[in-house]
Amino acid sequence: MSIVHRVGPVLDQAIAAVLNRAGHGDTVSVKAALDQVRQAAPGLVASNDDLTEAIVEVAAALGLCVAFDQRE
Repeated sequence: MSIVHRVGPVLDQAIAAVLNRAGHGDTVSVKAALDQVRQAAPGLVASNDDLTEAIVEVAAALGLCVAFDQRE
């Protein structure tokens, strides 16, 4: 079982809490979302790649655009 599956509910809750602040059609920064998710769930052991994938999935479901700016 991967780490993502073990922290799935915590991961989903942390991401939803961050992304629910944005309005439909807004652009979400992956870099900012990663920072906010890590602050909201400091014990989260998922990698940035796993978090980015989850952020994109949740953002798409909420009708948000995504700025892939984490490598800047």
